[in-house]
Amino acid sequence: MSTPRTSLRPRAPRRRRGVQGVTIADVARRAGVSGMTVSRALSGTAPVNAATEERVRQAVRALGYRPNAAARHLASGSAHRLGFIYANPSQAYLSELLVGALDACAAHGRQLVLARASDPARGRRELRALLADGVDAFVLPPAVCDDSRLLALLRRAAARWVALSPAEPAAHPASIAVDDFAAARALTAYLIRLGHRRVGFIAGDPAYRASADRCAGYLHALADAGLAPGPMEQGLFSFQSGLDAATRLLARAPRCTAVFASNDDMAAGALAAAARSGLVVPRELSIVGFDDTPIAATVSPAITTMRQPIAEMAQTAVRLLLRRARGAADPQSAAGPERAAAHPTFHCVLIERGSCARAPRPAP
Repeated sequence: MSTPRTSLRPRAPRRRRGVQGVTIADVARRAGVSGMTVSRALSGTAPVNAATEERVRQAVRALGYRPNAAARHLASGSAHRLGFIYANPSQAYLSELLVGALDACAAHGRQLVLARASDPARGRRELRALLADGVDAFVLPPAVCDDSRLLALLRRAAARWVALSPAEPAAHPASIAVDDFAAARALTAYLIRLGHRRVGFIAGDPAYRASADRCAGYLHALADAGLAPGPMEQGLFSFQSGLDAATRLLARAPRCTAVFASNDDMAAGALAAAARSGLVVPRELSIVGFDDTPIAATVSPAITTMRQPIAEMAQTAVRLLLRRARGAADPQSAAGPERAAAHPTFHCVLIERGSCARAPRPAP
């Protein structure tokens, strides 16, 4: 940035230039459109004909124009802010979501405005405040996206949003999800292949659809193998709730040889409970989690888990939201499952680590 110079003569206003000296006017001339049309095509402030938008983008690529995001926002009178209202008790899950959303916003010159919904009523208050401040596009993670009264506020305000892992995808104009049922079923089947016949289960917060789907997948895998359900305890997706639930579960007799915790935070809590009980993991007890958040790889032993592409899902949600706001797909950013539909489903992958082993042989 050049150093400001003192002058007695008023300076003429500068034209906005890209880093290589190419201006919006240069792009407009090459594309055969007005400068305002170029601004709209690049910023998404108003719908632009698809053919016209493509000409603009071809001109941008040919000239190597790189728009200045801050200047574009000032010129359009909008900060291009996206609201993110969160309530998830898992800090690791929330951290991954925010990393993905922030990366996507930075790539598209947008701001992410955060609001915490410690309870549904506060979530609605935060939403009203954001709407009053001019924010009209939102990424809604679970379980905020399942608050029917909050959704009613969004509809009345004609706001746009994308839901992450909602209970009812059809209730949203767009959503991102994983198949929690299939993933939990596969994870339970993995334990059964290791010889485990008494598999305990720590359920997630009942306010989340994923909790019910993971429990259903666990039960179906056991039924497929002709096994009875193991002992089950309620958790809330937090480390402490996993520790408490696993302590209760391991106090039962006969004791299970494996524990399926519905997320990695609770699986880490189960590891702590096993240590307090004098159990060696995985020789005497196998433990699996879900999500593959950083905690799964940092505890010892590292946790076998189902990898949910959380950051990628958040990135996709932001890009999908921006394209829906513009009313047309952006050929430069559309990729993967988001090109196919407004409700893409991502796949989970089994990550094997040190917290699992073959079931111990029963005592003679």
